[in-house]
Amino acid sequence: MKKHIFSSIVTFILLVYATSISESFGDVLPPKKQASLGISTEDVVCESGMFKVTKVETNSVACVKASNVSKLVSKGWANPVDEKLLGVQLNKQSVPLGTINKLYAEPVKTQFGKLTPKSPASGYDYTFEVCASAQKIYVPDILIKSDSQTQHYEMSENIEPNTCTLSTTFIRAANPDSIRVTLLNKGDVSGILSEMESKISSLQEELTTTRKLLGDKSSPDMKQGSKIAELRKQLNEAKEDLHRLYFTLYAVSNEKYNIQKVSFTGVPIEGETVNLITAKKAVSGENTFDAVFEACAGKNQVRLPTIIVASDTESTTVNLGDRIAPNSCQMTSAKITAKESTSITVKPAGNTDVSNKVSNLENQISKLQKELSAAKELLRSLLHEPKRPADFNEQVEMHSANIIEIRNQISILKADYNRILYQVYK
Repeated sequence: MKKHIFSSIVTFILLVYATSISESFGDVLPPKKQASLGISTEDVVCESGMFKVTKVETNSVACVKASNVSKLVSKGWANPVDEKLLGVQLNKQSVPLGTINKLYAEPVKTQFGKLTPKSPASGYDYTFEVCASAQKIYVPDILIKSDSQTQHYEMSENIEPNTCTLSTTFIRAANPDSIRVTLLNKGDVSGILSEMESKISSLQEELTTTRKLLGDKSSPDMKQGSKIAELRKQLNEAKEDLHRLYFTLYAVSNEKYNIQKVSFTGVPIEGETVNLITAKKAVSGENTFDAVFEACAGKNQVRLPTIIVASDTESTTVNLGDRIAPNSCQMTSAKITAKESTSITVKPAGNTDVSNKVSNLENQISKLQKELSAAKELLRSLLHEPKRPADFNEQVEMHSANIIEIRNQISILKADYNRILYQVYK
C-alpha cells in the first residue's frame, strides 16, 4: 500500500515537473514572468501546445501540457477547465512552421584580431538560416544546443511565407558536430497573431467607412455615432490583446492606417488640436449627448491620439485607436452625459511625451533593423566568397558579434515599445 502511494506521489511530481520544464514549444514568456510585467491573470497567454489552468492551492495561473490537464484536475492540483476548449487544444496538431539550414560553423580562436592558432577553439560562430513554409513566422524562437552549452533566443524580425532569414550566434562547443538548432514555433501563437492583425485591419476599414457615413459638419448622421463608438471600443480591445501578446514575444506589429488629408471644419491645422463639431441629444438616455469632434495633427504625427471629452456632469477619455498623420484630421464621436450641451468640451489628453517616446522607439528600431540587414548581408557575402581572406576567422567573429549585439538592442527596444502600447490600450 505504502509503495503504491509513494509511486503515485512520484508520478504526480514528475507529471507537474515535466509540464513546467517542457522545451518542446517556446513562443511566449512563462506565466510568472508575464505577471511580473503587469499582465493580469485572465490575460496571461500560454505558449504553443500548452493549456492555461488555475492551481487549487494558490489560485495562480499555470501553463501545462494539454494532455496532462485532466490528470492534474482529477488529482486536485488544478481547478476544472472548459472541456470544450481543452478538446480543441488536444485535437490540434503541432507542426513546425519552417526549417533551419546550417550555413557555417567557424571556430573562434581569436579576440578580435589576436589570432592564436595553436589554442583549441573556445566555441564557434554558428551561422544558419531559418526558412518559413507557407505560413508567416512571428518572432522566430530559436533553441541551439551543443555538448557544452544551451541557448534560447528570439530573432528580431518576422519571416514572411516561403522566405529565409540569416541568423548567427556564438556557442561554446568541444565538437562542432554536436551543435543542433531547433525552431520552437509550432504555429499556435503565429496563427493567433495573424488572426488578430486581420481582425484589426477589418475593424479599421469598417471604422473608416463608418466615419465617412457620419457626414459633414452641417448634417452629421447621428445613427453612425453609436456604431463608431462601438467599433472604436472593439478596435482598442483588439489592439490591447495584440500588443499584450507582442509584449510577451518582444516583437512589433506592422499596422496600416488610412489617412485623411483635410480638416472637416475647414479650420487651418496648427499643431495638435481637437475641435467639437456638434453635440446632439442621443436617443439612448436622458441627458445623454453624441459629441462629434475632429482631432488634428500639425507638422508631426500624433502617435497615440487620446482625447478628453468633458461636460458639467462627467469627463471621459477616448482612445481613437489610430495614429494621426501630419497635417491631417480624424472625425469621430463619443457619448457623454450633460445637463447643458453647451458645457461639452474636447481637448487633447496631453500624452505628447508618450507619443514622442513611441515615435522615437519606432525610429530607433527601424534604424537598427536596417543595420541588422546590412550586417547580415556582409556576413552572407563573406561566407560565399570563393577566395577567403587571410583574416577570415576574425571577420566572421566580428560580424557575428555585431549581429548578436544589434539583435539584442532591437529586442530591448521592442519590449519597451509594446509595453507602452499595451498600457495605452489597456
